[in-house]
Amino acid sequence: MNLHLTGHHLEVTPALREYIETRLAKLSNHFDHMIDVKVTLSVEKLIQKVEATIHVPGADLHAESTDADM
Repeated sequence: MNLHLTGHHLEVTPALREYIETRLAKLSNHFDHMIDVKVTLSVEKLIQKVEATIHVPGADLHAESTDADM
């Protein structure tokens, strides 16, 4: 699994990276072969947003979430 983690107006700390990796490890129980994962963390004023795109054989899955706390 290739993980591409980027931050927009945000520094990706080792703690954030570890948290995302542990959450993605749980997805490997449902999908045997995750090819590529792209995660973007962004902050605009008081809105913090996470977007993730997962490439699995036969499909591309996309999810996004916004909240006041990352």
